[in-house]
Amino acid sequence: MIPVYFEKYANFDRISEPCSIAVPFPKGKLENADSLCIRNAEGKAFPTQAEATAYWDDGSIKWVYIDFMCDLPKNKDITYYIDTEPAPQSSAISTSHIPGGLRADSGVCLFDFTSKPGFYLNGKPAITDGDWEVVKNGSVVCVLKAKGKHEGFIDFEITAYVYKNKPWIKIDYRIINNEKYDYVSLESLSYDLPNNGEKRFTIATSNYLTKYITGDSISKKIDTDYLLYDANEHFAEVFYGTFFGDISSEDKGTAVSVYQAYQNFPSEITIDNNKMHIGILAAEDKPVRFFRGMAKTSTIFIHNHNGIPKEEINLKSLMFQMPDKGVIPSKVYEDSGCFPDIFLPEGSGSPLFEQNMTRKLDQRGRAYGFIHWGDNIDYHYTSQGRGNGRPVWVNNEYDFGHAAYLYYVRTGIRRALDGALVSIRHQLDVDIVHSSDDPLRLGGQVTHSADHVSGKVEISHEWVEGLLDYYHLTADKTALTAAKEMGENIIRQLALPRYMHKGGINARETGWALRSLCALYQETYDSKWLKPCDDIVSHFSAWKEEYGGWLAPYTDHTLIRVPFMISIAIISLMRYYNIKKNDEIKDMIVEAAKDLTENAYLDSGYFYYKELSSLKRNAGNTTLLEALTAAYRLTGNTDFLMYGKKTFLSAVSDSSTVLSFAKRAEDDALVVSGNSSKGVGQSFLPLLTYFTACTKAGIKLIKEEDQ
Repeated sequence: MIPVYFEKYANFDRISEPCSIAVPFPKGKLENADSLCIRNAEGKAFPTQAEATAYWDDGSIKWVYIDFMCDLPKNKDITYYIDTEPAPQSSAISTSHIPGGLRADSGVCLFDFTSKPGFYLNGKPAITDGDWEVVKNGSVVCVLKAKGKHEGFIDFEITAYVYKNKPWIKIDYRIINNEKYDYVSLESLSYDLPNNGEKRFTIATSNYLTKYITGDSISKKIDTDYLLYDANEHFAEVFYGTFFGDISSEDKGTAVSVYQAYQNFPSEITIDNNKMHIGILAAEDKPVRFFRGMAKTSTIFIHNHNGIPKEEINLKSLMFQMPDKGVIPSKVYEDSGCFPDIFLPEGSGSPLFEQNMTRKLDQRGRAYGFIHWGDNIDYHYTSQGRGNGRPVWVNNEYDFGHAAYLYYVRTGIRRALDGALVSIRHQLDVDIVHSSDDPLRLGGQVTHSADHVSGKVEISHEWVEGLLDYYHLTADKTALTAAKEMGENIIRQLALPRYMHKGGINARETGWALRSLCALYQETYDSKWLKPCDDIVSHFSAWKEEYGGWLAPYTDHTLIRVPFMISIAIISLMRYYNIKKNDEIKDMIVEAAKDLTENAYLDSGYFYYKELSSLKRNAGNTTLLEALTAAYRLTGNTDFLMYGKKTFLSAVSDSSTVLSFAKRAEDDALVVSGNSSKGVGQSFLPLLTYFTACTKAGIKLIKEEDQ
């Protein structure tokens, strides 16, 4: 049985609390997701609803997403277990058709879903273009979906989650700009609930203790000024505070909580005798520019209750903002075969290494704002003028979300998981082009740029692995679809003449393409993803043959080694080798790594930046570490690892313990100071794989006295 550990959290009992977890399984281990069951230490079974989200090439299940309910005690931790012996489950949630919609009966509350779900964009009501569809139903949760437009303006997708025997639901509301304009101005996005005679009005805000506003006509807005002067010490991906509105009478009421309202500001709630207005995007003097192809997902919780006190409503709203999350042992991830070798034998790690890796994760920059949450500004790019005077957004460069998730599966640190989810959700919505007349933009991800989407779509350092992680973690098929569409865009890009040349920047870009295509093949085992991989490998072979090595034309009169580009080629080919196990590919990788150590290694113990006197300086690019580790794994020769020692120590040498959370306004964003997330994305996997390989090989990288 697989243990699922819940840390001590709330100071009250949560009975039959809905939870979820994503679990990988080794090839051949699990044939049927319905056989899984959540049990406590005494063997009692709890409601469980599981679905497979990925399969191995033999048809066995690779990933399972599990919804379940369990009892969580106040002020205590507890462990549950995933058992492969099935147990009887309660019936699914009842649904029935009503005039113009669908009704779901949770067992304690009826929820009606109609053609007008109550959302408004720029004052225009959302209207579905068809019936609500039940896409998943079981003993824990019923998931319903619908699509439509706001009176002919801007598409939307709505997903509702109804939980068994619960009086509340979750709604994800996604708007998508498929209009034929460069951008549209978003003035407001709201959920409006009519007041049917309720007289008790409440609005609540918090980051520490909750503050309540009550009265006959009340309003509260979260804007730039509010956030600039609101002290908050939380890692905001995990938690910031509550923000809900409630209209009640003596025996009934409805509360609506806006998920991460502060992080996605501006937000507002206004309540009067006519309605409760939930301003998911509050009206501001300067509307949000919502560019063509962008999407944005917002989440609210609707809680129908029997007139309970505001303090009880607040407790549930706080749990909406930071729900209980179980953690499974890193050994489960390691044994599944779904992850690279980043796991250490128990007791063999380095506290100093882990401390510095966690600090890299924590000290990245952040940005609050309706469009910006989940991304951050790269001031190096900005200072280079790449945004023409505007801030340049990272756009999940080097797949920060995937890097953060890999660190989570290794450590169980929750803020790594929540940071990954927030980043990838932003990437999925904002940075990928969901609508375009240009096939070379459609489905692709925009590179770092001003306004997130003013840059190019080309093969670059934006990959699909984080999107696939998000799909496994949430069972949201939108992420899987987006990953496949990015893959299709990459294939269209590879057909361009610019990718037919050998060496230089092209090697880097085709290497990045290989990374995404290999990931898609390992997710789907669809051979269409491998055909362009074969072409890329042939290109690398021809490149080496033409120049006698992986050299690149640089100036008109030079042909040089660029270790960074060679490393990209190596680590991408290693991913392909793990699929094909081809000796020719193995030899290419080892020979290229050997060439680096013989020709690109300086007496200083670092590799140079580029093979030219004007550029032959120390370079600390950690991508080299992953390339050296690949060569070591193929040969068992630890000399490859030793060449990376200086680069590794330089990357993890920062021993500062100060976290800076200084805030400032930047256009319509609130920016929290920190390093660009691209540094985490670029360095985490190389550092983890290299450190793991060295530790298992008995190479001591960090002295005991330094720990």
